[in-house]
Amino acid sequence: MNKPTKAILFNIFYGCSAVAVVLVIWAVAAAIVGTEFILPNISATFKALFELLGTAVFWLSLGGSVLRCLLSYAVSLGLFFLLFFLCSAFVPFRRIAEPILSALRTLPTLAISLILAIWAGGYFAPVILGVTVIVPYLYSATAARNSTVPRELEEVCAISGAGRAQKFGSLYLPYAAAAFPESFASALSFNIKIVVSAEILIQTASSIGMLMNTAKLYFETARLIALVFAVVAVSVAAELALRATLNAALRKYRD
Repeated sequence: MNKPTKAILFNIFYGCSAVAVVLVIWAVAAAIVGTEFILPNISATFKALFELLGTAVFWLSLGGSVLRCLLSYAVSLGLFFLLFFLCSAFVPFRRIAEPILSALRTLPTLAISLILAIWAGGYFAPVILGVTVIVPYLYSATAARNSTVPRELEEVCAISGAGRAQKFGSLYLPYAAAAFPESFASALSFNIKIVVSAEILIQTASSIGMLMNTAKLYFETARLIALVFAVVAVSVAAELALRATLNAALRKYRD
């Protein structure tokens, strides 16, 4: 058995073990609590999940949330690459932009989502909130990676007379690309969490967040946990798929 296959099997084993431990703890805790209004048992939760999967409102709400997440992520990527180029090519711009990005990282997310709800409405506020969180996240991860660019390579670009765009495309972007699979995949699942959290707080129509609010209102705890499971499943699947895709596409930059 080769090392990559062995590593995959070990990851599957430990992942299944972690799930088994969580299920055992859940079953014991549910038995101790003894009421489904606080902590439903496993069977009741999965029954609620399968009931949700059979309803049109669930799929419409999931589709609305996924659409907002994709829109937020796409805008975040576009702004990130623009900032990455400008900060790499123009030092004065970087010195202005980095304090702003640092300030964005410190903003209280829930408070900002309420302000955005007033400014942009319930549909676009979660999208904008995701952008304000993900862009600084991606930039800080990439800046940390590119802070280790060898000085010799920068000197070679200077000696060869490479322009700003050429230097970015031949040095900074390829050097940062090695970290893209991990940072981009993590940012995607993080973005889903931010957008859905904002939907819950703002009560965005046609969203998973609204379904969670409704379940909470009527003390449908099993339904609420089932909705959390659905979001986690989508988030994990999206992260794994994007990481695998980027690892395959950018393998030459990791070697």
